[in-house]
Amino acid sequence: MQDLYQFIIDLILLGYLGLFVACFISNMVPFVSPSNMVLAGVASLLLPALGWVQIGIIVAIAATLAKFIHYYVIRTSRVVISEERLESIDRERERVEKWGGLALFIAAASPIPDDAIIIYTALTNYSIPKFNVSYFVGKASVTVAGALIGYTVGGLFESAPIVIASIAFAALLTGLLFNRRRGDEESEIVEDAMEEHFLDNEDDDSSKEDEIQPDDTPSGPS
Repeated sequence: MQDLYQFIIDLILLGYLGLFVACFISNMVPFVSPSNMVLAGVASLLLPALGWVQIGIIVAIAATLAKFIHYYVIRTSRVVISEERLESIDRERERVEKWGGLALFIAAASPIPDDAIIIYTALTNYSIPKFNVSYFVGKASVTVAGALIGYTVGGLFESAPIVIASIAFAALLTGLLFNRRRGDEESEIVEDAMEEHFLDNEDDDSSKEDEIQPDDTPSGPS
């Protein structure tokens, strides 16, 4: 853990580029991404001269780019999905078009896992520009706030920013390691939930088709 902590700190201390790389790498790991708000706060503590607004924006851009890669990979995986499953998925497109942007914003701006929403929007071919804008705005709202908090706290404790950053990172990495243990579990839960959802839709459609099929059995004489 100490080596990982030092590696991230060293990257952040390189400035804007190092901060971007650290956040991008952290967010590329699915289901165990760290708190971007904490990353922005720690960066603002260590390098207040970079500006808390700029730090928040850079962290949000790095997180959005990493999640877009996840989105794009999942979106292209449609080619290996069966036609029946694709039909079931595509029936959800209207709902995703209506609520996908709000769902992405909330997922990006809150502590809830966003991977399930990303998978859902990717499989339904949600608009790429809408995905990036919704996710970035949601993420920027918390990373800029986190950077401001880090900047403010750093100003109050000017003599010990490294100590505060160390405490914050210890909490961050502890949470990251805990989430890593649950990563495979959550991945299976998401997969099972989506499978169950789409299978339920297929069963409903089959029931409706059975209901509207005419009865071809000839009726006997009355």
